[in-house]
Amino acid sequence: MHAFKKPRLVPLAFLVALIAGCAHQPPQPSESEQLAAEYPHADQMTVASTRLTPSSKVVAVGLDQPRHDVEPDVYRDRDISRIEVMRGDRYALVSANATLQQRNLLEQTVRVSIPASMNPTVEDGLRYILQHTGYSLCRPQGEPQRLLYSRPLPAAHFRLGPMPLREALQVMASRAFEVQADPIARTICYQVRDQRLVGE
Repeated sequence: MHAFKKPRLVPLAFLVALIAGCAHQPPQPSESEQLAAEYPHADQMTVASTRLTPSSKVVAVGLDQPRHDVEPDVYRDRDISRIEVMRGDRYALVSANATLQQRNLLEQTVRVSIPASMNPTVEDGLRYILQHTGYSLCRPQGEPQRLLYSRPLPAAHFRLGPMPLREALQVMASRAFEVQADPIARTICYQVRDQRLVGE
């Protein structure tokens, strides 16, 4: 026969202390709370300058902001009197700023040379000149635009430039139309011009 073993009794005070310790264990801080503790000033961050100026602004608030404005804004805050340069070689300095043609695509210089053998229409000429400029020609919005696009391209327009893109687009359509540019969709359209506003 097996000897009867007396069960071991766990002291009641030990069980109470164990349960109380589990119940009152402090919660672990989240990752955001840990970052906030390590970087107490991260709730307000500015970009581009360590000194606050009247034009400075808070561009990101809190740790959960995935995007922010880039400062300074080359289109809004550009100081034309301040030109950044870098050394190109031993004796030359080159500008480190974006050029006018890079900031405003309609100011980029184009040179047009369309072969006469293509028998191009005005639409062909416009699409040819817009190649690699970042802009595209919009669909004709009415009968005047359809008529313009379908006309043969004048021989005087087979070769144009070098000149700004905006000027070439105006010359291609003649004085009867004004150029309308959509900077968001980057499309070029034409609207019949009020002839009363055009000087002789």
